[in-house]
Amino acid sequence: MPVNKLEPRVTNAGDKMMVGGLKIPVTSTLTALLYGFANHKKPEAKEYYFWRIADILWNNEDLPEPLMERHPWADLMIKEAISNKYLAIGGSASSGKSHTMAAWGIVNWLSRPSETLVLMTSTTLREARKRIWGSVISLLSVIEGMPGKIRDSIGNIAYVNESGTLIEKAGLSLIAAEKSKTREAVGKFIGIKQRRVILIGDELSEISSSILNAGLSNLSKNPELQIIGMSNPSSRFDAFGVWSEPLLGWESMDILHADEWKTKWGGKYIRLDGERSPNILAGETKYIYLPTEEKLDEDRKLLGEESRAYMRMVRAVFFDSDENEGIYLESELSQSGAMNPASWAGTPVKVAGLDPAFTNGGDRTILFTGLVGYSTTGQFVFEFGKLFQLTDDSSNKAVPRTYQIVTQVMNICKKEGVSPDNLAVDSTGAGAPFCDVLSGEWSPQILRVSFGGKPSDKRVSSNSRLTGIDLYTNRVSELWFVGKELMRTGQISGIGNELAAEIVARNYEMVKSGSLKIKIESKPDFKTRFGRSPDIADAAFLALDCARQRHGLVAMDPPKEGSPFTMRPQRTIKSMSQSLVNNDSMLLKD
Repeated sequence: MPVNKLEPRVTNAGDKMMVGGLKIPVTSTLTALLYGFANHKKPEAKEYYFWRIADILWNNEDLPEPLMERHPWADLMIKEAISNKYLAIGGSASSGKSHTMAAWGIVNWLSRPSETLVLMTSTTLREARKRIWGSVISLLSVIEGMPGKIRDSIGNIAYVNESGTLIEKAGLSLIAAEKSKTREAVGKFIGIKQRRVILIGDELSEISSSILNAGLSNLSKNPELQIIGMSNPSSRFDAFGVWSEPLLGWESMDILHADEWKTKWGGKYIRLDGERSPNILAGETKYIYLPTEEKLDEDRKLLGEESRAYMRMVRAVFFDSDENEGIYLESELSQSGAMNPASWAGTPVKVAGLDPAFTNGGDRTILFTGLVGYSTTGQFVFEFGKLFQLTDDSSNKAVPRTYQIVTQVMNICKKEGVSPDNLAVDSTGAGAPFCDVLSGEWSPQILRVSFGGKPSDKRVSSNSRLTGIDLYTNRVSELWFVGKELMRTGQISGIGNELAAEIVARNYEMVKSGSLKIKIESKPDFKTRFGRSPDIADAAFLALDCARQRHGLVAMDPPKEGSPFTMRPQRTIKSMSQSLVNNDSMLLKD
């Protein structure tokens, strides 16, 4: 059998070694292969060297079983990782994503150990040990003479140089990036300096989009950078959805059938569909860890072949949230133009919503701004604005937490141009005394909104006489649902990815309360499913509610082409004095 021309060989003179056309001093086969992987420019050569290295390290006869099985999906992932600076891998459960990319990171580091830093993100260290970090440890622990020190307790393998010194800026490191600790995780990207940095985001759908932004903005300053994000697809608006978005937008792709596409980041997306697993295509179980026909049959029976769970976990499809219980659909957000910016005919009014947090359950205090006014199409519209997460200093015993938050709210609103009468605040439970403090420190004209209170008597749409009382069981259900009608009429814009991810995730049901009425999913139930409270969306919908109460925003069909365009005078707090008699008052009637 002829020897591959890429295989390292000693020259006839015996003083040099040829590695795919590259001449180096005589060394071990493994070292030569690592040199070839690091320095050869041709993708097919790098691919050859990767798998030869993998065989020597993890598939040798001294091991009880092979640790790096080569199969078509692994081949595809390695091939695309070699060819793409930015890569998104969407795959079914048990597709080998984490294990293959763990090997990719290790081989890259071993090929240039002193100048390579491989960063891996996951939710928590505990969860990472079940996924990519567990694969890293199992693969590294069998390598004799590995030039690094394993510090599993902190999720780190530091490079150890020839003199025995630990070099922290080289090696492999795990960044726990669960959404509740996003700020801490983002901080770890700041100041990283290394010749070559590889960021591998495992289960990216469970991580904040801020991690991606931090990686791109901070790590891009290093000479060589690669970012690989992988996950079972979930929402188009979570971190993995953002990373995977097609170059020409989601509507440009048949995502049920497409297996690859170019992304907006200048990278590539590949899909590993469980129904086309290498075992399925082969007609037999050749790779025991990949999906089999038997496993697919179980999933079909358990989940339902057309279910969202099956589409995402088996087919690896960004399946629209169009099940009956979902309030907002991913498709309607994109098709309605609600994620686009508004085009203003004049100067809009600035409003804001505040959702204060007083529990220890991971809730956040969120301030969300918005704009309301006339667009160039002649419609009275609302645009979601900026998101602010407020924090308190627990070490500051001199100033109570409430007053710290109140000060931040006042400062942000003044800076953003939001007057107190254009700020809506959740006054539910502990929110009531908070509102009292805010009212005393700033203004009694803030708009108090009780989530658990009765719905309003304001019409949901100008095309219907039905009011909030007629349609909803409580105030918070009204707050969340009125946006749907406004979206239908094209009066909503500016929805960003973080807001979109929360609003498409919340469910609802129809309940009998005199007549059938809408009741949204409780916050505890949402937190159980989603992992956190919908604080961003609550604050955003409070801002939208302020536009309804204080400025008369109502769903209205766009004006017919050629009809006259006249702006009505903006409502002022003086013109609506009656609405402030009771700070928990109903919405003004049109």
